[in-house]
Amino acid sequence: MVLFLSSPCHAYDIYMETIPEPGLKKLHAQEEKGWSLWDLLERSFKIETDKFNGKSSFGEILAREMSVNVGYTTAVTSIKQSNKDGNSPKEIVKQSFTQTVGFNGLSPYYGRLTFYQYADPNYQQGYEPDFSYSFGVANYAPDTLSIEYSNYGGNRLSPKSGEEFTDLNQGTITTTYRFEVPEKVVRILHPDDEARILGWASYNLTPEYQAGRWWKQWFGLGFSVPIWGNISAWAQGNLYPDSSQTTAGDPDFTYGFGYYDWSPGGFILAYSSYAPNGFPWGNSAKDGDIMDGSIFLGYNLDLQAIWEFLTGRDTGRKRDKPSKTRPPWGPNLMEW
Repeated sequence: MVLFLSSPCHAYDIYMETIPEPGLKKLHAQEEKGWSLWDLLERSFKIETDKFNGKSSFGEILAREMSVNVGYTTAVTSIKQSNKDGNSPKEIVKQSFTQTVGFNGLSPYYGRLTFYQYADPNYQQGYEPDFSYSFGVANYAPDTLSIEYSNYGGNRLSPKSGEEFTDLNQGTITTTYRFEVPEKVVRILHPDDEARILGWASYNLTPEYQAGRWWKQWFGLGFSVPIWGNISAWAQGNLYPDSSQTTAGDPDFTYGFGYYDWSPGGFILAYSSYAPNGFPWGNSAKDGDIMDGSIFLGYNLDLQAIWEFLTGRDTGRKRDKPSKTRPPWGPNLMEW
């Protein structure tokens, strides 16, 4: 599960992130890849059509084309914060509830929409959204490209004076290349002979990252490592080529670990930190630590089972459950 904000988070809005994908565990047999630019583009952007062959029930189609996740996120520690009017400061543990709907029918092309409710809505800050969204093409197999747009800005369902429904300029365009770490390196780092480690390199561009300030860009390099079963860990380092565009809230690196089961009926329990973590040789004001992270608990609805229960049309056929660890919009050639 990987990676894409409108701007890197401060310690107190870490829970707004999407948890990156777990690392590769096992490879299925697949065709020999070409190495031309055309082959790379074809692997990355070709629509999967095999799933449209044959007959499918409405429940099967629903589960195939959509994914729904409900979640709860809590910060690890409390912070002192004023309410939305700038008054009544108090110690508060930031908590939110989310509902995420994904549309995956033309995989690898997708759209995703998340709604947020805050445990104490009076302390919802201007940068904390009522909803966030992303769309693009994301093929999670190695040696592929992804191009995605995401917007986690202060989007409002009912904007008041000074607020906006959404501002497209505050979103981020992310281009990612995913690759498999060479096996010789994996053997040194991982005791499992079948383990595979996924890496990614990304370029991120935000048109308007602050009022009147334009074209913030940064690079990311990350890795996801399987630990045991559905348990994995990930980390990403960030590079900001223009130091004038960065603040003490922009992390030098982010990381997380947990149990990831993105299949229908599966759940996710994970820790992640998008706090202003700093390298020892970097900006001393970046003082994020492990207590600045957040914990996410999510459940993926089994839409096919729900539909069959409501309609009484359970065929009794044994369904092949998708991979327990890859996102439902990911490739069907990999185990994540």
